[in-house]
Amino acid sequence: MLATLFAVSLLVGAYLPQRIPLHWDSSGVVDRIGTKYELVFLLPLAAVAIFAVGAYAESRFILPSQTLRGFISFTQFFFILLVFILQIRGLLRAANIWVPIERLMSIPVLLLYLFISGMFGGADYLSLFGIKTKWTLSSKTVWERTNRLACVLFRLSAGLMLVPLFVYELFFVFLAAPPALSLAAAFIYSKAIYADDE
Repeated sequence: MLATLFAVSLLVGAYLPQRIPLHWDSSGVVDRIGTKYELVFLLPLAAVAIFAVGAYAESRFILPSQTLRGFISFTQFFFILLVFILQIRGLLRAANIWVPIERLMSIPVLLLYLFISGMFGGADYLSLFGIKTKWTLSSKTVWERTNRLACVLFRLSAGLMLVPLFVYELFFVFLAAPPALSLAAAFIYSKAIYADDE
């Protein structure tokens, strides 16, 4: 991803004029002009810094579990992906191609959502992470079954979160509704299976 980021930035930068717009206000009016080198190098170098800090942390510190190492690696990847998307958007805008930031940002949000969804499936009983209701906290069986269902529901609902990429008018509906409905279903399920166990 870092190599692609630099390659795309250098390739597009070669065709940009020396001075380009670098920032726009809320109404879309340019409020800062700068050199193309700021655009070409600033964010890619920030991505390299994120990568270097993550690599140093993983080599310098002994992490207690594979799960935590995976979490740190994903966090590193996620922030580099954010920088990548912001850079692509900046290059497109410098070339007078307008893309709503929400559409681009929905991609890392979806990846983060899928990553967190997977954590529900392996959540240990009474751990800090998981669906916590009075029913799941009172029974290990209810905890495990509820969190496994939540994992499946969240992953299935992730498909609905792709809709905003194509139907911009429904962006906020399809970004908020799938997680909310999945969470509500998991809560209802936890109460139902707790009642059955009794």
